[in-house]
Amino acid sequence: MAYLVIIDRGYRGSAEAQFFDALYGVEMLGDQLGGMDVVLRGTSVTAALADTTPPPGLRVGPTVVNTLADPRRSVRALLDKGTAVYVDEPGLAAFGLDRAPLIPGVIRVDSALLAARWGAYAGVWFL
Repeated sequence: MAYLVIIDRGYRGSAEAQFFDALYGVEMLGDQLGGMDVVLRGTSVTAALADTTPPPGLRVGPTVVNTLADPRRSVRALLDKGTAVYVDEPGLAAFGLDRAPLIPGVIRVDSALLAARWGAYAGVWFL
């Protein structure tokens, strides 16, 4: 039985903790726990957008940090592993992205309606 992971914030961490973001954690833990489904809500809905441009670097004084996590790459990796990735339609609409193209395989859903299916999961985690 899979777990349901709900991610509300698009980025948690810092340049110093770039080696482990929430989506990467889901990718690694999903392998160990027998599977996870992911719901992207809040600012994390932007990780589902079908944009092929690399994320911009972060300028700190004269230094450009261009090794930050790429959440879209993480979403693609999850989809490649067979993870169901849902994106919250009201969340997309809140940012004016309701018609924006998504990464192929990402499913639009009203995440409030997913609550009726929580009992089908081994657990529901909010990250």
